[in-house]
Amino acid sequence: MKKFFALAIFLLMFAAQASAMNLTLRESVGSISQTSPPNEIKIEGYTQLDGNFSKGVAAFNDLYLHFDCSNETSRFGGKNFSDTVPVYVFEGMTKIFPVSGDDGREFYLLATETGGGGSFKVIGARDGKWVQYFNTSDMRKKIPREFYLENFFAEGDTIIFLYKEWQKENFCELRYKWDAAAQWFGVEVRQ
Repeated sequence: MKKFFALAIFLLMFAAQASAMNLTLRESVGSISQTSPPNEIKIEGYTQLDGNFSKGVAAFNDLYLHFDCSNETSRFGGKNFSDTVPVYVFEGMTKIFPVSGDDGREFYLLATETGGGGSFKVIGARDGKWVQYFNTSDMRKKIPREFYLENFFAEGDTIIFLYKEWQKENFCELRYKWDAAAQWFGVEVRQ
């Protein structure tokens, strides 16, 4: 009986490890930044542009940016405007990083750098609709001000943002771990 339970526990542990998604964060495929005068934006890396640099739709393969500089609206997601999520791209620069899951799932990490710091959003399709899975600015408040972003990367099923204390060797991490049961990212702050 003990052998049966030991085997059952081993199989459950093996199955849990096998079902964990491994994420791969790839190089940036494009960027969006404000131009001067501010009635246009600069878009790099797009595969197709419908419209002009003031108003239109830019495609980055299967990711679409819908933008209008006259009212500073922008949305990322599907080809149809109704299947998108709002992302502000009219200050600083926003870089687009694909994140692939070994289960075939695709996410996009949108890294926005501004004068007041930066924020990172992960968007992707869920049940046929584009959603924002997380925004680091929501959790950034839990990290003391003297920490600045040093690096970000994917490790296993987790996207990690590494912050370093100014002029010290102390680190803090925002860890967004994929939860297969919830089909969502959970977050943990490590100091």
